Amino acid sequence: MKSTTIAALGIFGILVVLTLLLPHTQKQQMQGALFQLISPVLRTGASVQQQLNGVSGGLKHLDELEQENKQLKLDNEQLRATNSLLKNLEAEVNRLNRALGYREHSSFNLHPARIITRDNSTWWNTCTIDRGSKDGIAADMAVVTEKGLVGKVTTVGKDIAAVLLISDESLHVSATIEGTQEQGIVSGTRASTNFAPDLRIRFLNKMAALKPGMKVFTAGAGGVFPSNLLIGSVKDFKVKEVEGIAMVTAAVDLADVQDVFVITGQK
Repeated sequence: MKSTTIAALGIFGILVVLTLLLPHTQKQQMQGALFQLISPVLRTGASVQQQLNGVSGGLKHLDELEQENKQLKLDNEQLRATNSLLKNLEAEVNRLNRALGYREHSSFNLHPARIITRDNSTWWNTCTIDRGSKDGIAADMAVVTEKGLVGKVTTVGKDIAAVLLISDESLHVSATIEGTQEQGIVSGTRASTNFAPDLRIRFLNKMAALKPGMKVFTAGAGGVFPSNLLIGSVKDFKVKEVEGIAMVTAAVDLADVQDVFVITGQK
């Protein structure tokens, strides 16, 4: 053992003996001096304990904040779902109001119907509605929405009817173009399974001054479709060898149409 260690132990032992032999007053003074001597160590220990307590409290606070954050996220998701539902309901109400307004102000007798079946293989060709002969529906009646022409009735049952859509290649509609004297025949084009087909106007004048956005209406020829029903708008115009041909975007979204009117006569 080193001599310095032996000496330190000896001094410590002497101090202990002297402390025990000292009078009470001097013993208290020495204890006070010793307490003051070790006070920095005690302060450091207290500070460390306070910091540990602070960390523990902070962790508890963070846990509470995390729970509150989770609840706020859940509440936010519920509010978003409710808001989305309200927007959908508002859109549906607005759509129905437009349809009712169209029916009220139309010069035609409009019988409401709903599309009930539609086959994927003939999506752009036909659909079936929930009205038939008992409702006054007959073949070759025009089918419309407040936005424009949808097609015409073909086969009729008692409470069901088939509708041929304007996007079908076999349906031909005489048409005029706003702001011009041009007339032609609108028909569908061959459809892709993924994209709505454009409509096409054939037999136009090669010199026709057609511009994108011009509206296309029924001409009323043939007795099936009344005049001035909106079909769509010009997308582009091309000159072929013997005729001008315009591509038309349908006014009605045929991919999403659900409710229609059947024109059963004039008011």
